[in-house]
Amino acid sequence: MSSPKGADVDLDADFVYDYEKLRIGGLIFAGVIVFLSIILLAGNKIRNCGKSKVRYCWMGL
Repeated sequence: MSSPKGADVDLDADFVYDYEKLRIGGLIFAGVIVFLSIILLAGNKIRNCGKSKVRYCWMGL
């Protein structure tokens, strides 16, 4: 099966990645994810910082 001469045209020939913007966007995305995960993990400790919890000991009969 032979193909016609015009069938070998690469439609993505003029498409190129802008690697610098892609890298900067990825770093910003990763930084936001890390920041949000730290806030999520430490949020309860930060909110209760300095407050002593009153614990009641219940002795059931």
